[in-house]
Amino acid sequence: MNQPLRGLRVLDFGQGVAGPYCGQLLGDHGADVIKIEPPRGDWSRTMGAANDTGLGGTFISVNRNKRGLCLDLKQAEAIEIARHLANRADVVVESFRPGVLDRLGLGYEALSKANPGLVYCTVTGFGESGPNVDLPAGDSIMQAYGGLMSIVGERDGQPLRIGNVVSDMVAGTNAFSGCVLALLMRTRDGKGRKVGVSLLDSIVAFQGPPLTEYLLTGEAPQRLGNQHPLIAPSGAMKASDGSFSFTVLDHQWPAFCDGIGVTPLKADPRFADSASRQRNRDALDKALSQVFETRTAAEWVSMLQALDILCAPINEYPALVSDPQVVHNGLIETTTSTKGSSLPMLRNPVRLHDGATTYAPPPALGEHTRDILADELDYDTLTIDALLARRVALASPRTVTQAV
Repeated sequence: MNQPLRGLRVLDFGQGVAGPYCGQLLGDHGADVIKIEPPRGDWSRTMGAANDTGLGGTFISVNRNKRGLCLDLKQAEAIEIARHLANRADVVVESFRPGVLDRLGLGYEALSKANPGLVYCTVTGFGESGPNVDLPAGDSIMQAYGGLMSIVGERDGQPLRIGNVVSDMVAGTNAFSGCVLALLMRTRDGKGRKVGVSLLDSIVAFQGPPLTEYLLTGEAPQRLGNQHPLIAPSGAMKASDGSFSFTVLDHQWPAFCDGIGVTPLKADPRFADSASRQRNRDALDKALSQVFETRTAAEWVSMLQALDILCAPINEYPALVSDPQVVHNGLIETTTSTKGSSLPMLRNPVRLHDGATTYAPPPALGEHTRDILADELDYDTLTIDALLARRVALASPRTVTQAV
């Protein structure tokens, strides 16, 4: 199978979203990822709605293509097992607070001495040093602290949180990129490296355009609801049967006016150029809303598409998952859980046209503990049974899994 990371070994200590998402992306492209969990399991296992597997959607979405090993790292023997696995690994991903794995002897300095080629990726909330280094962090507060909420919301309304774990998903993607870059550098000099990614750094960088505008002008962006902060007219508009979204670029303004039957607006000095239209958004929206209420959303989207103007229906999830382009792109797949039920999977967004991707379901807690201890560390059955009896490691009954 032609997968670029095939043959690489990864230890994924991550819990929640950011670290596990990095591990999943590595696994999607062929790496052998071992997910190490505590006896209670990754806390995201029960976050959100769950199906008959008992797994929440969040856990399912960021933990495919991994083997599951359950270790009690409060015990010295478990730490030693993790250390032995790290000595054979190419990549370690962890998302504890800074210093946690160092105190266990599983930090970069300790592991890299025994394995100089190790790429060690640490995902933190605020970074590895600084005044906030010991504070708990997660997307629920990072969208606020990192400034994103300040630019989201209706004009004159309260700041709003985006309904997804934005900082975690972006940080997980950045961590994956950092791991791949470090692996590339290793092919040149043979040396491993530490990779550092934080939720704060990721969400601030994610806001490049509006934050750079502020740095240039000293003027903080205003919340504009669904409108584009730099373009008018734009945003969500009500049609006779629902809503749609559109954006008219500056050079398209004359053709837009003619195409939807509001030609007189071209001569209105309030709308003469882009800056004028932005200053007079309210008046422009009022004029256009009276027109847009006369046709259905589908009719307006079709008409605007004919004018090559950015526009789209506002898809809720039921419409999104059945959208012809989404279906054509194969963005939603399924695999079979360890209990035999169907699990939805979102296709990896990177398509390698000469590569292949398969999706194995997220592991049950400790699903592969016995196999990993036997195959990776050559432990015999009696030794494994003894470790399980002392609860150094935990194992779940093996069931047949299927990848698609």
